[in-house]
Amino acid sequence: MYGCIGFPIAKYIHLPARFQMMAAHNNPLCVNESLPLRKIVHMSGVAVPFIADIYGREYAALALASATLIFLIMEVIKPAEKKWYVYGLLWRNREKEVFALDPFFYILSFFVLLGLSYFVNEGICYASMVVLALGDGVAPLIGHLGKLKLPGSCKTVEGTTGGIILSSIVGFYFVGALAVVGSVAGMVAECSISRHDNLFIPFAALMAMLLVRVFFKINV
Repeated sequence: MYGCIGFPIAKYIHLPARFQMMAAHNNPLCVNESLPLRKIVHMSGVAVPFIADIYGREYAALALASATLIFLIMEVIKPAEKKWYVYGLLWRNREKEVFALDPFFYILSFFVLLGLSYFVNEGICYASMVVLALGDGVAPLIGHLGKLKLPGSCKTVEGTTGGIILSSIVGFYFVGALAVVGSVAGMVAECSISRHDNLFIPFAALMAMLLVRVFFKINV
């Protein structure tokens, strides 16, 4: 319910014990569903900002439209073909019977960021995509091997740190050192939001970078 930061908050403001237990254990993403193929597909989204930067936003939009079409086709045939092996590799258990919102929100976030790039700094929009694709994608993979749990969470220090480092390195291409700010903000959102974090991670990164850029008058 509260994610990474919720448990200590619930503890220190003396919420009832049952809410503290919910904060520590009622995180649906703590279920052991690593789904490595799903994470590979998730991280492949890092190609979108590079396509937009190198070839043009129209080509990036075409790539996203193609991904959306494939996703919707798979959702339409899912009731009849949910026993296909591929569904066990890509869909979480709770998504096999209902519309998979998380992949939809993932694609939607990319579309929104691509549209925003026409109105705000495009490098910041692209770096925000990197945080969503790589930071959020690699954190569970590294975190699976991690030992240091964040308070009241199934997330690990190693996973969150790995996500920050990787998305900062790749995001540096678009916005320089400002990528670190976006990566930290995005990964804080990742470990704080238990559901539908694909909507929150990139825009936390976006807002943090925009605010720091304006406040410190950084040119990117």
